[in-house]
Amino acid sequence: MFLYSVSSIAQERTVTVGIQVKPIFPVKFLKTGPQTLSQNGVDFTITPKFGYSGGVVIRWGFTNTISLETGINYVKRNYDLEFKTDTFTGKSNFGIVNYQIPVNMLVFIRLANRLYMNASAGLSMDMFVSDIRTGANYFSNYSQRNGVFQAGVLANLGYEYRTEKSGYFYIGASFHRPFREIYNTNLNYLKADNTLESAAMKLRGNYLTFDLRYFFNPLPISKKEKKEKKKKASKM
Repeated sequence: MFLYSVSSIAQERTVTVGIQVKPIFPVKFLKTGPQTLSQNGVDFTITPKFGYSGGVVIRWGFTNTISLETGINYVKRNYDLEFKTDTFTGKSNFGIVNYQIPVNMLVFIRLANRLYMNASAGLSMDMFVSDIRTGANYFSNYSQRNGVFQAGVLANLGYEYRTEKSGYFYIGASFHRPFREIYNTNLNYLKADNTLESAAMKLRGNYLTFDLRYFFNPLPISKKEKKEKKKKASKM
């Protein structure tokens, strides 16, 4: 019974699929907080708000301590935009949608019979859906993608509880940092004398997430099974 319990939660030469939900929360940490700029007589602030990410995760277990994860995620960032001049204050909000394909290498540390801690790092490829336009009668905000496809780095720390029959349950946190600014935000507004003025800011796009994941029970991929599959394929 003990041998069965240990083998059922081992990850060596296995593959498993999971789902994840990752709320994005704004904090003044690792440059994930508000961005401010004073230009041409305007104080310009973009503040990240709560967003969310979610998708499918595929994990390959190479050994009992090292795994590789990939998958696809939907990401929605939300922002408040505020600017102040000598004559008026303007406010707006906008959202940015992108699809993300991450590739992470994970290292596991066993803390108890079924409890594991993991740390991971990797890269992501993000595809941004569109440019953004918002505004009112006296101002407009146009945020242009800094490229449809953009790369970034990922880091993660979390804890995983593994069961024999009900799958794996995971809780953790992740940090995402693009290699460059994701959008160029341009603000055009009318001054008191009806002349058009503008200000610009590069949007960083860094964010932190609170991660909740569920993995189905893993399937073994042994060397014997691979050889048998190759033999069957050659016979056909």
